[in-house]
Amino acid sequence: MYATKVSEKVYLLDTYALGVPGTVGAYVLKGSKPALVDCGYATSYETVLEGLAEVGVMPSEVRYIIPTHVHLDHAGAAGRLLKEMPGAEVVAHERGVPHLVDPTKLVESSTKVFGESIMALYGRPEPIAAERVTGVGAEAHLDLGDGLTITMIHTPGHAPHQISVLIDGARLLLTADAVGIVYPDLKALIPTTPPPSFHPSQLVATIAVLRQTSPGMLLLPHFAARRDVDWVFDRTTELVESWVEQVSRMKKRHIGLDQAAASMQETVAAEAGVEDLPIHAKVSVRTSVMGIMHYLEKNA
Repeated sequence: MYATKVSEKVYLLDTYALGVPGTVGAYVLKGSKPALVDCGYATSYETVLEGLAEVGVMPSEVRYIIPTHVHLDHAGAAGRLLKEMPGAEVVAHERGVPHLVDPTKLVESSTKVFGESIMALYGRPEPIAAERVTGVGAEAHLDLGDGLTITMIHTPGHAPHQISVLIDGARLLLTADAVGIVYPDLKALIPTTPPPSFHPSQLVATIAVLRQTSPGMLLLPHFAARRDVDWVFDRTTELVESWVEQVSRMKKRHIGLDQAAASMQETVAAEAGVEDLPIHAKVSVRTSVMGIMHYLEKNA
């Protein structure tokens, strides 16, 4: 089973990233013009297709792929999926469009962060023809048919090209990485503050904007639906500010990335009440610490 029903027309697809369940999700919005919001790593495309089949959507029926931002775990499979979806177009923030059309710089940046061996596991995104991509700005609306409409909202801070998706009238908010990671097997929240474009004040401001939409449920890419809306917003804001302060103190003491990441991994493990974190959580913590260090170096 890859698909979980969230509401009458909304399904969560577990992409089983690198074979691990409960880490990277995508969402199917099942109007008469179905949309896929996020699509996982390039190596997850077959799982996404199987998930679509589970919810009764043929690839030829998909009208929109909406990557909330161009990071590999959200948009990596888009180019490959389009080969199976002749009637689909990609809708993304205008700042992300160039990286979908030509992912060269994206791949170079990601390789610097993760290394060649990890990139081989993630897979490299395939270029998307410019005529199949539509860019949106601060806010855009889309009618998916059968009474299902969405509002796409620019939500920078995690990345300058990120959007979140509000399902109009349903109080369902697909957050993208505007909020922290809450893995199902880990009772702790991990801020999503990766390089190269993390900006703390923008991220905190974005959370304030999303609060104003008054969602009743948050649909997280990492991972699943959350009804504890205020806790997710509050905890994300609190930890973004706290982690920046903690990493800044360590940096001033000339503590490097490895030691700083290990320290924050211990902090998360203690909060979760476990002796050690699973590898995917360790990677998330390390990436977030790396992003904070990068931000501090840029703004020294």
